[in-house]
Amino acid sequence: MTTTHQLAVRGAFWTLTGYGLSQILRLGSNLVLAWLLFPEAFGLMALVTVFLQGLQMTSDIGLGPSIIQNKQGTDPVFLRTAWTLQILRGLLLWLIAWLLAQPVADFFAANDPMAGMLADILPIIGLTALIDGFASTGIHLLNRQLAMARLVALDLLSSLISYAVIILWAWLSPEIWAIVAGGLTYSLVRTLLSHVWNPGVRDRLGWDGDAFRELFHFGRWVFLSTLVTFLARNLDRLMLGKFVAMTQLGIYSLAMTFAQVAIQVAVQLSAKVLFPLLSRLQDDPERLVNACLRARRPVLWLSGAFCSGFALIAPLFFDTLYDDRYAEAGTLAQWLSLYVWTHILLVSMDRIPLSLGQPRALFIANLATTLTLPLALPGYWYLGLPGFILGMTLANLVALGYLILTLPCGRALMTWQSTLFSLGFLLYTLPLILLLKDPHLFGSPLLRGGMIMLAASLPPLAGIGYTWKALRSRAG
Repeated sequence: MTTTHQLAVRGAFWTLTGYGLSQILRLGSNLVLAWLLFPEAFGLMALVTVFLQGLQMTSDIGLGPSIIQNKQGTDPVFLRTAWTLQILRGLLLWLIAWLLAQPVADFFAANDPMAGMLADILPIIGLTALIDGFASTGIHLLNRQLAMARLVALDLLSSLISYAVIILWAWLSPEIWAIVAGGLTYSLVRTLLSHVWNPGVRDRLGWDGDAFRELFHFGRWVFLSTLVTFLARNLDRLMLGKFVAMTQLGIYSLAMTFAQVAIQVAVQLSAKVLFPLLSRLQDDPERLVNACLRARRPVLWLSGAFCSGFALIAPLFFDTLYDDRYAEAGTLAQWLSLYVWTHILLVSMDRIPLSLGQPRALFIANLATTLTLPLALPGYWYLGLPGFILGMTLANLVALGYLILTLPCGRALMTWQSTLFSLGFLLYTLPLILLLKDPHLFGSPLLRGGMIMLAASLPPLAGIGYTWKALRSRAG
């Protein structure tokens, strides 16, 4: 019989493998697109992404988490009610995209006329919401069962076909419509594959009052939480989109894309591995928190290692692989590592309230982040984008403090764990960033580049080694 720890090891292995391969695909496609397209295209796509995420997250009623967490999550009646709601939600989102396209375009075009293209782009890219609405509930069942191999294959195959469409289109016609076509392709392929690999009953339209009430009871706080989560995670681009040109927004978004690799490691492990496991302990809060503390250590090790490594190599990375139009991205990525680390601390423990069936706490934490985030604007006015990033970092720390206070037990241990890992991250990364900034210290550019690569590679290697050893020891 497969034990919980063995499921954790297997789930973590496939999650990290899939994420690593997806980032290779993402990195390769971004490099090609950076040469084929122009910085303004990345700025426009940043606004499109924010708009779509806004529609998705502000209408999120927690269908996926409900299927994973609820004891009735495998009941055919429950699943068919959830699928019906999902389709209705997708249709509504597409209609809203049509209605808001022109007002959104006018709002941002007042700062940069190029943003006027959003009026044409948003209704088309909004079709992804409609397509996603027909995705099978089997995706959530696979996650509930920790069948990560199939989930990884589903996402990777969808991404591979999507990136192929984007690059081919951009090569034939270098314009933002290439990215739009890729987004539609990803949703279509993923939806089709989700039905092919559905491990449960066949998805059909259906409705049950009791199932709806179960979904609504859990989903109302998820809805409110994701509403403020959207603002907490995207308010930066919304504010910058109003104050800076599309070129600068595009460079910032590109830096954020790669700086967020570490966040995504933590998110993938927390949502796809940690959350399903913790949900099994929902009737024993003390045991659940202790399990999270143990499982959080490798998450912080690995995510922090990637965060540190990329902060060190970012300037060399962008100077070598991108042209002069993107030169500023390297320095911005280093500043963003502070924001990324505090976000890792947050997402590595925010599954606790959801696992306990208390999404209200997560909602208030995200609300605290959202209300604090506007403090980044004074930072921008006085220190430019670095000051803006420091304000974002402060907002994450406020939310982290609140979540720790809501824990049913283990508050001191969670605080100590967060502080200890933060000190380790800062003491390794900050001195090396300052040291490696000196172009004359190592005598030659080649030697300096080698030292940067060595310093940047050590944390990820150590993180992978520690995480694998920790997971193997628990599986035994």
